[in-house]
Amino acid sequence: MSDPILLSDRRARTRDQLLAATQSLLAEHTAGSLGIRQITTAAGVPYGAFHTHYSSIDALIQDLARLIFTSQTMLVERLREEFSGPAETFSAITRQTLRIVTDGPGYGRMLFDAGLPLDWFMSGMRQTLHADVSAAGQWGVFKIDNIDITVSLVVGAIAGAGVDLHRGVLDRSAIEPVTARLLGFLGLGEEEAMRMAHVEMSFTPPPPLPLSWLDLAAIQRQEWGVG
Repeated sequence: MSDPILLSDRRARTRDQLLAATQSLLAEHTAGSLGIRQITTAAGVPYGAFHTHYSSIDALIQDLARLIFTSQTMLVERLREEFSGPAETFSAITRQTLRIVTDGPGYGRMLFDAGLPLDWFMSGMRQTLHADVSAAGQWGVFKIDNIDITVSLVVGAIAGAGVDLHRGVLDRSAIEPVTARLLGFLGLGEEEAMRMAHVEMSFTPPPPLPLSWLDLAAIQRQEWGVG
C-alpha cells in the first residue's frame, strides 16, 4: 500500500511542476494561448496528470494568480512586524509592493502582460490596505470621508504606478515620490508625507520565479513556524 504522506507529497510536487512550467511558458506566451499538452510537456509530466489537479487551464491560471498573491502577502506581513503605526505601515507596504515590479525579474510581465487575472492583484491590495487606511483614518492620521472610495482610488494609483514602472514610463526613483503623493492624498502635509515616504526600512526582494506552493510552505515553516 502506498504511503499516504508520500503520495500527498508526490501530488504536491506534480502540481508545482505544472505551475512552474506555466510560469516559464508565460515568459514568452500569454495565458490565453496555452494548451494543456504544451504545459504538461514543459512540466515533464503525463498529459493525464493535469486533470488530477485542475479542471481547466483557467483553473490553473487562477491558482497561479493566488500563488503570486500569497507570496506578496508574505512580504507584507514582514513589514507589519517592523512598523506599528498604520500610516507608516501603509507607506512601507506601498513601497514594497511597487518594488515587486522593479526588483523581481519577471514579475512585471507576469502581473501586467501574461494575461493573469489582474483582479487578484487589485483585490489583494485592497484587502491588504483597507485595515491600515481605515485605522489611520480612525486615529485622525488620514482624512477620509469614504473608506471604500478612498481605498479604491489608492489601489488604482498603485496598480497604475506599477504598470508605468514596468513599461519604463517611471523609473525606480519614482517609488518614494509616488508614495508621498498618496500620503498627501490621504491627508498628510507635504513635508510629513515626504519624510514618511523616505523612512529607512528593510526591503525584501520577492522570491525568484518560478514560484511553488511547496517553496512558500517551506519559507513559512522556517520563518514563522507555520505548517
